[in-house]
Amino acid sequence: MEGFSMVVVAAGRGERAGGDSPKQYRGLGGRMMWEWSALLAEKLFASGAVREAVFVVPAGDESFFSGRLLGYAFPFSVTAGGAERNDSVLNGLRCAKGDYVLVHDGARPFADEALCRRVMASVTEKKGIVPLLPVSDALKKEEEGILRPFPREGLFLTQTPQGFPREKLEQALRSHGKGARDEGEAWILAGYELGSVEGDRRNMKITWPGDFDLGESRFQKSFRTGIGYDIHPLVPGRRFILGGVFFPDFPLGFLGHSDGDPLVHALCDAILGGAGLGDIGTLYPASDMKYKGISSLVLLEDSARRASSEGWFLEWADCVVIAQEPRLSSRLQEMVKTMGNVLPSGWKNRVHLKAKSGEGEGAAGNCCSVICHAAATLSIRELKRDELQDED
Repeated sequence: MEGFSMVVVAAGRGERAGGDSPKQYRGLGGRMMWEWSALLAEKLFASGAVREAVFVVPAGDESFFSGRLLGYAFPFSVTAGGAERNDSVLNGLRCAKGDYVLVHDGARPFADEALCRRVMASVTEKKGIVPLLPVSDALKKEEEGILRPFPREGLFLTQTPQGFPREKLEQALRSHGKGARDEGEAWILAGYELGSVEGDRRNMKITWPGDFDLGESRFQKSFRTGIGYDIHPLVPGRRFILGGVFFPDFPLGFLGHSDGDPLVHALCDAILGGAGLGDIGTLYPASDMKYKGISSLVLLEDSARRASSEGWFLEWADCVVIAQEPRLSSRLQEMVKTMGNVLPSGWKNRVHLKAKSGEGEGAAGNCCSVICHAAATLSIRELKRDELQDED
């Protein structure tokens, strides 16, 4: 395979960052930190800049990462990391198929497309490229317990992603990678030419506990509200299932391709609408026989998963059922709990439900149909406008 593969290294323990779990699993801006690298890979693949991405992860968690990556639109593979960074990168390179690689640290969630393109545009068959930033702070060096000034001229901070011809990087890491702090160091020690491009000061690495707070400060919440509506006729010979709850003593049920649950359908459409993902008629069409008779809770679970994988979070959903019969008040909480059980874990206890009588008016009032409305307020964590990177 010609072109670039992206190798994301997310296999470390991250002990300096503190917390109860390795830092790559911790939340940042509404996603696990490593998932910002997946989002970057998705953008690079969509623009044709990379052909695939390889994720190097803690041994034993390959299935977990693979499951999360299914929500992103790019070819990927997942492999276990090794005892040291050098071993992890080599494992990733063995899975990569591109002639060139971008090696990126999963602890740098703010790298952008422009930086990646600068690196890729400068890599050659003989020269690797790293992003550099000149040191701007005054430096001190401790010698025998005494602090002394140290000149900052000619010193640079090294970032990722770093770009290399894949086969030469493998050779460099095998021969000189032991103890190397990054791939550029092993590349130099192996006698290869290393060039540089300008880095980005916003491309910070999450290393210390306070870095998470600093990273979170770069995001803001944006809100959108979706609305949902559904109506289904009541007919003999069908089951009455509302909010995922079966009413066995009621003689009529909903006419529909699935189980016909109008409350769940309205909630699905509200969630999908807020996330800008279409509606259930488009995603789960009546022309597709695999949805015939399906539980609408399956559709709700999938709709919520789609929204959540795009970074959306349910703040609140308010639903209204208009029905003459059966009486619903005693089972409202059961319906809320049943629907909540299929939502993502962070979305629990965020659905409210009200029931109204049809008052003898219209189709609902004459027990010919049930009408449902839903409104869902979703939020997403986005970089503040002044944090957005300029595109080349």
